[in-house]
Amino acid sequence: MIPLAQRALRCALLGLGLLGLTACGGAYQPSRNTAFEIDATAQIDDEDVRKAFDARPQLGERLHVAYYTFDPATAKDLEAMLGGLPGVASVYRIPPLLVTGQRRFENDGSWGPPKEVSVKKLRLLAARARADVLIIVDHGYKTGGANALAALDVLLVPVLFVPFLDNTVEGYAEAFVIDTRNGYLYGHITEDDKRGKEFSTIYDKSAAAFAEEQWLTLKGDLQKDLIRLVEGERARLKKAEAPPPPVPVPVKEPAPVKNP
Repeated sequence: MIPLAQRALRCALLGLGLLGLTACGGAYQPSRNTAFEIDATAQIDDEDVRKAFDARPQLGERLHVAYYTFDPATAKDLEAMLGGLPGVASVYRIPPLLVTGQRRFENDGSWGPPKEVSVKKLRLLAARARADVLIIVDHGYKTGGANALAALDVLLVPVLFVPFLDNTVEGYAEAFVIDTRNGYLYGHITEDDKRGKEFSTIYDKSAAAFAEEQWLTLKGDLQKDLIRLVEGERARLKKAEAPPPPVPVPVKEPAPVKNP
């Protein structure tokens, strides 16, 4: 049989192991080594500014959409969501291999030099796919980790029963909607969500589970705002293209007849 002192030592080590595995907070930041710029600063000149002012919206009734996401884990969800938008005829995902050179099972290269991603490059890739609209999506979140009660978790028993975990999850999703042909910015959509419990035990819902639920909410809110954006732009275009109402022609009153 295992001596009582040795058993207590093993329990204490197990408790510390659980604490180390579950109490560390952090941030989910896919493609953290990617530098995203609307346009590289060195390439911007007065001509770019003039073109930006001259660009006009040109959404048609049927849209071919290309999208790029900085979070590959959400790619399939985004493709299904974008394909369900009103008037979308096709959806094409711009692969990271063409943008940053990152291969499918390659590490994100967090320790390497940053890989720059610009809208000009993404627009060119979208144009090669014959897409009318480019949508750029980013998603991430951060978790709390341990709270002040973690100091009590020296032995196994407190680890099992003390609510020392901060399972709050604060996340976001944002999207840029850009005309492929002229770079016109249709809109910048940002969604935020915070949920979870600040004081949780190891038996409560985990931060990872909250993060999965949170993404579903963020995706739904993103879809609603994209629908409002597209339908609003189409309505404005129709109003601008509608012929002006006819100018009413004044009718002359007949001259009064004088009695002889």
